[in-house]
Amino acid sequence: MFFMPEQPLILSRGMTIVPVGNLQEQLSFLGFPLMLVDNIFGDKTEAAVKQFQASVDLEPTGVVDSETWRRMFGGEPLTAKLSGMGEKDRKQQINSPELYIRIVLSLRRLLLFEDDNLVANYPVAIGKPTTPTPAGEFMIIDKLLNPGGVFGTRWMAFTERRHGIHGTNQPDSISNAVSNGCVRMFNENAEELFDRVSVGTRVIVETGAVIPPGGDYVVQPGDTLYLIALRFDTTIEALMRVNNLTSDLIFPGQILQIVGAVPPSPIQFLTISVSPGDTLFFLAQRYNTTVEAIMRANDLNQDIIYPGQILLIPATGVL
Repeated sequence: MFFMPEQPLILSRGMTIVPVGNLQEQLSFLGFPLMLVDNIFGDKTEAAVKQFQASVDLEPTGVVDSETWRRMFGGEPLTAKLSGMGEKDRKQQINSPELYIRIVLSLRRLLLFEDDNLVANYPVAIGKPTTPTPAGEFMIIDKLLNPGGVFGTRWMAFTERRHGIHGTNQPDSISNAVSNGCVRMFNENAEELFDRVSVGTRVIVETGAVIPPGGDYVVQPGDTLYLIALRFDTTIEALMRVNNLTSDLIFPGQILQIVGAVPPSPIQFLTISVSPGDTLFFLAQRYNTTVEAIMRANDLNQDIIYPGQILLIPATGVL
């Protein structure tokens, strides 16, 4: 297979890929605020890019080229999709066990398997309701060291729209649904994963199992009693007892009775428009939540909000 060198990704007006949302987030963090992080490169985003470029003595083109990205994020330019697999990646896949990634959105976990044996289990942050992480089967199409900013120390793209598995400069966001659709990891975990996977590694994103009528569950490849117990909020012991198992060994296609289980419930949000005089403190009091919870739900890096801004309010305790 012919290998093409990595090319920097250029962001410009009209694009609707995921890094646009990260660009918008970084612009707000640097003091060029936008009303909404929506992954759409429109007029306001272009104007903010021009303001940033002028502030760092770059030509204000409104196009995010590799130098603009480097100045903005302090890292390497984010690369476009690779059209082939590098020699190193090809060699890693010859006569080696299949590695693949499963991301279970309901659990906020990334699981790494080697020939259906679980070898690593990481907590992650996933997309918020307005920009969800897509479910389906994908593969790693791009890898990058030290992209910087909100991408942390490692980047692994897995969809054509540039959803990525990456590190973060916001470790407090891990285990929450707060991203623009990407999957965030602690930097040290992202670095460990980056070293183990290659371009072409399968990525399976699932919303989470739902208990069918009667409580029966069909074991899937890669399942273990531990993962099934975790997914359905039960215990290994309870699963073994109700299914008359004498060991914790299970196999694909096996039917298990699920007991003591609570199906995962999605996070609910209330969408509001900020009114004149509103502050995050007042909104947190009004809706019986916290400033920190509102900031996490909206990917806010500072507590400044603006009239007309659309915010997601965590539904817990909403009156």
